[in-house]
Amino acid sequence: MAPTPWTDETHSGPAPDRKPRRLGLWLPWAAVLILAAVWSLAWVWLMRETERRLDAAAAHMRHAGWVVAWDGRHAGGYPFRLDLDFTNLRVADPSGWAVATTSLKTEAYAFAPIHWVFFAPAGLGFVRPENGAVSVKAKALRGSIDVSEELPRLSLEGDDLVFTPALGAKPFALASAANVQAYTRAGPGHQEAAFASVTGGVANPVGWLGAVAGPGPVTAKVDGVVSHTQYLRGHNWRSAIAAWSAGGGTFDVHDFEVAAGGVAVAAKGGGVAVGNDGRIVGVLELTPQSLGAMLRLAHPAGPTPPAGALSTGAAPNDLRLTFRDGGVWLGPLRVASAPRVY
Repeated sequence: MAPTPWTDETHSGPAPDRKPRRLGLWLPWAAVLILAAVWSLAWVWLMRETERRLDAAAAHMRHAGWVVAWDGRHAGGYPFRLDLDFTNLRVADPSGWAVATTSLKTEAYAFAPIHWVFFAPAGLGFVRPENGAVSVKAKALRGSIDVSEELPRLSLEGDDLVFTPALGAKPFALASAANVQAYTRAGPGHQEAAFASVTGGVANPVGWLGAVAGPGPVTAKVDGVVSHTQYLRGHNWRSAIAAWSAGGGTFDVHDFEVAAGGVAVAAKGGGVAVGNDGRIVGVLELTPQSLGAMLRLAHPAGPTPPAGALSTGAAPNDLRLTFRDGGVWLGPLRVASAPRVY
């Protein structure tokens, strides 16, 4: 029999039907599944490593006399974040300073675990060693910390804050504030830029600030550079500041402004440090407009003495505010007590 033209394998007719290959369809999905599995394992490792380092840091602080405790900790954020939420977190240093919050939520991107943001939805409380505890409620209380530099880069901000001293505690300077901000940024040569501000503040009527400001608004701003940050080390706040001061650390003031109840004080230069008693020492270069305000601060409830009572011999544009001997001095006139750092 003669071969059939369309079925004979030696003929140039069409090839028989073949089963289509599906490998090209499955390979992309297989690659995605493998990548997802690898990333999941990496995320688990990152979270466990984060918790391990946190526990190690807490243990080190406890060994140095700190109190670091929480009632609960929850990890989450998969797949692209690292979330750690704390319940009833308490941190206190051996000198008595402490902060506590019933809820703290923190998170970082999984690919950048050195930068964390945090939020305290229920506010927080802090304890002053000699003056007692203060409760802080806020519409928003948030911040961030970056640990990639010599000193952590900090950012703090609060909106619509209310400050309430605990029963038996001494008054806090502010009763409330519309906004509070604080920032630090590392600079060259063991320096750290620092900025803090208060806007829309209301002074506590009990205290010297309330006596000066009355019901008027309170605003404040300080901007400067902290030197010799390599010495800012210690087991607690007091020892860290003492070591920094002994190493020659200073805070060089670039801009300082305080306004309360129509009284405004401003300085555009100077430098301060911390004495052995924990009080600020140094000099601020006041603007000429600050003279009358400083005299009013010295006599908030009485008549303001004339500017000539200073007898400084200095020109009006060469005013200096000196922190020494536990006081704040304008020439020979003691206008206030020097603030304490610890």
